[in-house]
Amino acid sequence: MTTPDQPALQRVPRDSPPMQVELEVPTAKVAALFAKTSAQWQHLAATEPHWSVLTDEGFRQSKLATNRSAFYKSGEYDVMAFAAALARAGLQPDQGGRLVELGCGVGRATAYLARHVGQVVAVDISDPHLRLARQHVREAGFRNVEFRQLQSIDDVARLGAFDALFSLIVLQHNPPPVMHRLLHDLLTLLRPGGVAYFQVPTYRIGYRFAIDEYLAHRNETDMEMHCLPQAVLFDLLHSHGCRLVDLREDDSIGGPERSISNTLLVQKRDLA
Repeated sequence: MTTPDQPALQRVPRDSPPMQVELEVPTAKVAALFAKTSAQWQHLAATEPHWSVLTDEGFRQSKLATNRSAFYKSGEYDVMAFAAALARAGLQPDQGGRLVELGCGVGRATAYLARHVGQVVAVDISDPHLRLARQHVREAGFRNVEFRQLQSIDDVARLGAFDALFSLIVLQHNPPPVMHRLLHDLLTLLRPGGVAYFQVPTYRIGYRFAIDEYLAHRNETDMEMHCLPQAVLFDLLHSHGCRLVDLREDDSIGGPERSISNTLLVQKRDLA
């Protein structure tokens, strides 16, 4: 309970207006958006690979030697949270199944995921990240991880069918039409009965996205944060026959006073 000198935490007001987000864009422009994001992340991964995954000053290259263990340990918590979400829904990971990790980065969670499933397909947009992830997973002793680089947005559809999806603090760095396309292709490949555990920002006060305006702005170095409207996200899940089984507001994009980020666990209906 708060006291007069301890005001309640101010969350996004319930009467906040809708965001203006352009989603219906030509395929060629979606490819251009993906290419722009790829250029940003090639730069970030080549200069500050660990900090670009978790933006804590302790994970800068200049300080990483003393903080490396803490960095990789944080991946264990995320995988434990995934397992807890499954347990709350009365589900269990398919220990012989195939899991796609979208945005594996430097392998922070990859080795922990490899303990629980038959195969991990660790996917990232950045080759510098993937090189470090391969090294980390190899040193951890796991041989059931396959690494894939997404060189174009069409590469997602080539990943093949899988039983589980895991993706945290990744989708948020992609423009809304790219987020939508990535989730569409991934949910298409998710096998009936399979689960998807992922995080996505769904609201930010003052956020807007206009594709031509965005493409005209040059940014090849800075990290970006984007939103996918919650109603659009729920429509996408429904169109792929997915039921929402766990939903949490999280702090993946900072404080709650201007933004909403959601972590979801969904299961694709088995129509058999």
